[in-house]
Amino acid sequence: MAWTLGTLAAGCEQPRTELVVRVDSELAWGVGATVQSLVVSVRRSGGDGPLRDRRTIVLGAAAGQQPLPLRVGVLAGEDVATPVWIEALGCGGPNGCTAAQAVVAQRAVVRFTAGQTLELPLRLTAECVRATCANDERCAVGRRCEPATRAQLDLRPFDGVVDPMGTDAAPTADTPVAMDTPVAMDLGADVGRAMDLGADAALVMDAAVDVRPVMDVGTDAGRDAGLPPADDGAVCPSGQVLCGSTCRSVQVDPSHCGGCGRACSSGQTCVAAVCTTPPPCPVGMRLIPAGMFEMGSTTVADEQPSHGVRLSAFCLDETEVTVSAFGACVTAGACVTPGESPTCNWRVEGRDEHPVNCVDWEEARAYCQWRGATLPTESQWEYAARVTSSRTYPWGNDAPGSQLCWSGGGTNRSGTCEVRSFPLGNSPFGLSDMAGGVWEWVADWYGPYTGSAGSYVLDPTGPTSGPARVIRGGTWDNTMPGDVRAANRFLLMPRLRDVHVGMRCARAPR
Repeated sequence: MAWTLGTLAAGCEQPRTELVVRVDSELAWGVGATVQSLVVSVRRSGGDGPLRDRRTIVLGAAAGQQPLPLRVGVLAGEDVATPVWIEALGCGGPNGCTAAQAVVAQRAVVRFTAGQTLELPLRLTAECVRATCANDERCAVGRRCEPATRAQLDLRPFDGVVDPMGTDAAPTADTPVAMDTPVAMDLGADVGRAMDLGADAALVMDAAVDVRPVMDVGTDAGRDAGLPPADDGAVCPSGQVLCGSTCRSVQVDPSHCGGCGRACSSGQTCVAAVCTTPPPCPVGMRLIPAGMFEMGSTTVADEQPSHGVRLSAFCLDETEVTVSAFGACVTAGACVTPGESPTCNWRVEGRDEHPVNCVDWEEARAYCQWRGATLPTESQWEYAARVTSSRTYPWGNDAPGSQLCWSGGGTNRSGTCEVRSFPLGNSPFGLSDMAGGVWEWVADWYGPYTGSAGSYVLDPTGPTSGPARVIRGGTWDNTMPGDVRAANRFLLMPRLRDVHVGMRCARAPR
């Protein structure tokens, strides 16, 4: 593998196997602005793979500073099959930053296409400011984290060419930088010699790159690379290539994944030209494995009788649904706007990552259905919160204190808290805010429990009708420990919008 992270300038050459990363920002950038510098990193394979290079670029108009958009070349060597992980961090100061310090970040995991120079857009957006996605995830529309491999779908032909530096050129700031080895590496007569300029070398670019690369491949070579042949007049729709005599989408076709004839194994899907075994749950949800537990309690009348429940595996949201996540549904036209008041979170500045509230039961269900999910049943919710009847709270049996968003223990809150603010209160399955925050709608009608201890009912759904629905988990203005117990239940008329009530969604595993 001989990737290089280099710079672009106007010129003329034949295309090569390369990615041109185009970094742009909708946030204000430059000296004294929200984003003052960029840190661009490249790794082999994924976010935990070997680091190949990292560059800090100061943004602005002064000498030695760069404007946006910034185009950065990543040149492949012989191993074009191994994916490359690319990260762009927008930093609030001029000297770079870490991922934890970044104002905003964007990532991609993509593959080279032999003989093609492709452009990869990485846009730093306002809705992704301070988003906490994993190393192999990117921030998507609605501030949701999704696999960074989906960036493969964003690749497009590069409308320009990389300047041929010549194999005998002396190393300058315009020379591509080798990331595997500090030794000069000859990549061929038509491409630059790769030299190590050091980790602090600045990237220099020329935004006036407007010449489309020229490419001349024979029919056989084009077919082998999964490209339309140059001499038979065949044209495939955008995003497809010619395999034999048929156009195929090698980005998603499991029979031609990443190239003609590259079939995925049984049970795999093709995502961004990579054969992938889908995880059981979507990003942002946790798998709750099948299990049995005693639901309810022996001390509170409304939670009796304690009874046996056996549940199939299911997925549940890691957090309560946020304002920003619900807003994506509103933007899509699948959800109506929540209620608005001084204590509702909708359209309140600074509350995008607070739980959405002021939604009735039907509105909560509509949001989950838009995501291909449902509201959890009452038994699913309680099992996910406590696992076993011996556990009083999601975190264990210690009395509640600083583990949750509530008004007990001397805390007097006037509203909700940002999700994931209380990791010490997570449930055994890693779910946050199963106590406090907002009450959460569940699917069940409210009614007395049936069943008995030791007799396990499979996947119960509660009464078939009733005047009220169940809500679970307690809320930010509860002050009594009993209100935030995992077994505690309450009821609410389904048409009511309440400042204390939100939701999270469930679905079956893939």
